[in-house]
Amino acid sequence: MKRVNILLGGPTSEYPDELSKSIKGIPGPWVGADRGSLHLMANGIIPEIAIGDFDSISKKEQKLLQDNVPVFEKFPPEKDDTDSELCLLAAREKYNAQEYYVYGATGGRIDHFLVNLFLPYDSRFLDFYDKLYYKSATNTIRFFKPGRYTIYHENSMKYVAFVNLGPVTHLNLFDAKYKLNDYSVAHPVSWASNEFVKDTIDFSFESGIVAVIQSKDKK
Repeated sequence: MKRVNILLGGPTSEYPDELSKSIKGIPGPWVGADRGSLHLMANGIIPEIAIGDFDSISKKEQKLLQDNVPVFEKFPPEKDDTDSELCLLAAREKYNAQEYYVYGATGGRIDHFLVNLFLPYDSRFLDFYDKLYYKSATNTIRFFKPGRYTIYHENSMKYVAFVNLGPVTHLNLFDAKYKLNDYSVAHPVSWASNEFVKDTIDFSFESGIVAVIQSKDKK
């Protein structure tokens, strides 16, 4: 399986434009978190998995999901994991995909955003955190292991931040507005705020974990 999509249950205003334009054209199966499952069904997509505490939807809506979704899993509201974590673990177990696109994960509550940002330090995600794409209306987040990479300017997101999650050594930014040469930082967390000047930015580093956050101003 190449790609799995996860739709979270936050406000629809936090969903990226691509969902409203062509949600049915996005490849791969769907997993719905809480109210995100209902949003999928309202757009003619039956998720393969619906998961969460479902404390924001009615019993009638829960019954609709139970009757139509192949896998319906309900957790108590006092659970330790966020709905996005539960969805990712369930999707990995079922599909073991190459890519996991999580929609609506970065623009809502700050506590959920921080859980998603520091996910690479959860031992359950060590084998696939670099396969995650978090996408909202104003942000895209990816995680990188040491190496050299090219990222692409997308969806008018001209700003880009390179956030070290823990110590990072020998970070180099090429073709960005503000270049970095052989930059190392021993403390978590710091970031290098930057901008695209071309369609791509190349970067490399030798150790640690780097989160790359592309963003744009809200309308």
